[in-house]
Amino acid sequence: MSLTESISASNKMEYNPDNKMSIVGPEERLKRGIWPQSISLWMVAFYIALFIIRPWEKLLPWLGSFHFERIYASCMIIVVFLTWRDRFRMSFQTVTIGFFFVGVVLSALFAINPSLSWNPLYEYTTLIIIYFILLLVIRTPYELVFMVTCYIVAMAVYLAKSQWEFFMYGANRYTQGVTRLVGIENTLSGPNSLAMSIVVSLPMLLFLWSNRKEFSSGWPSFWRRWYPRFLAFYAVLAVSSMIMTNSRSGMVSFILFVVLVTLRGRGIGRKLGYIFLGALILTMLWFVLPEEKKNRFMTIYNPEAGPEIAQRSAMGRIEGYKAGMTMFERFPFTGVGIGNFNEYRFEHVDGIRLEAHNLVGQLLGETGIVGGVAFILMVIVTLLNCRKVRVPGRGQSNATIKALSSLGPACRDAVILLAFEGLFGHNLLRFNWLWLAAFSSLALQFARKHIKEPISTKGL
Repeated sequence: MSLTESISASNKMEYNPDNKMSIVGPEERLKRGIWPQSISLWMVAFYIALFIIRPWEKLLPWLGSFHFERIYASCMIIVVFLTWRDRFRMSFQTVTIGFFFVGVVLSALFAINPSLSWNPLYEYTTLIIIYFILLLVIRTPYELVFMVTCYIVAMAVYLAKSQWEFFMYGANRYTQGVTRLVGIENTLSGPNSLAMSIVVSLPMLLFLWSNRKEFSSGWPSFWRRWYPRFLAFYAVLAVSSMIMTNSRSGMVSFILFVVLVTLRGRGIGRKLGYIFLGALILTMLWFVLPEEKKNRFMTIYNPEAGPEIAQRSAMGRIEGYKAGMTMFERFPFTGVGIGNFNEYRFEHVDGIRLEAHNLVGQLLGETGIVGGVAFILMVIVTLLNCRKVRVPGRGQSNATIKALSSLGPACRDAVILLAFEGLFGHNLLRFNWLWLAAFSSLALQFARKHIKEPISTKGL
């Protein structure tokens, strides 16, 4: 039988709504048991791929000449509002996100140079819109897991193309004495930013792997067989890409990810088993790493293991933090303004034309106490939602509840990794903060809807 015939035969399999191992509910609208029948959901999934790959920046620059992404986003927003039928559910998470957005707007209005704040304010406004779009278009637990899968698929395409360009055309960045993998766009293509994108995606990958059977149990056999193979492929692709970036922050963050996973086990025996497995994985990776990669990692604790520029790069993050604190002392309420860090630092602080390379320095230096309090509150509420979504899952045999419950720790670990990466980079306005907030908020909402017994504590 040919591949085409195999796919055709598999697609003819009927979806079984009585499958108790599936997260598909009676309200689901799926074609052939797998594809959601929602044009708005598909448009958002495609937008996520566009946002990550950003083809108008490098791959297809002619798309940027007529602002393809803006035209598509406008069409998507129109379709979403024309097809949206449910009542919007306000949550405290959404309130905190609005609070932080107000802080960003105020920092732009009172910026030292307001013209420098326009672009980052516009870009963050688009992220806020996508946050609301995610809340509007994802109606069921299956669609939530489907959207997380689309995110991983987009990352897989991105990383595969990046490695293709690296090996076939020598696309790389040679800095600090090493050759480093870069992305296929301009915005987040730097080695450290790329490593951050990879590491933050790993908790989502682990979530999908843990729930692969519940998610794909109603699928045609062809897709059900290939789904776990794709997840395994992405794991190899992600780890190899992270290593190829030669990012020290990425390497340390990957170790933190392994540690976070080992701490998930319940009971001393299971925790010890996870710790042993995590140590084994890290040991195996260390032995297969080329000497160049090992030397790069050792510069974290031994500056003499690498060139002097590597040590200066590490010290630059500390200096960026100090510059941010200087700005905070001078403008404590709204900071120097979003997007003003580089110029103000060069002209009024230490004469260095560099960004903060530090989340705390960027947050307080650019947005002051208003933005700082709002951002911390937004992150805390996200973490609380991640914790509370696990409450319905305890002692439940329902596949949907168990899947939603496992999404909580995945989002929590991703937030922790983002915050940890903030020690090494200015990731204040990164999209991941809002996407994770949306995913965890939806998971809690769906868990409450499907729980058989009421939850004693009110979630956020």
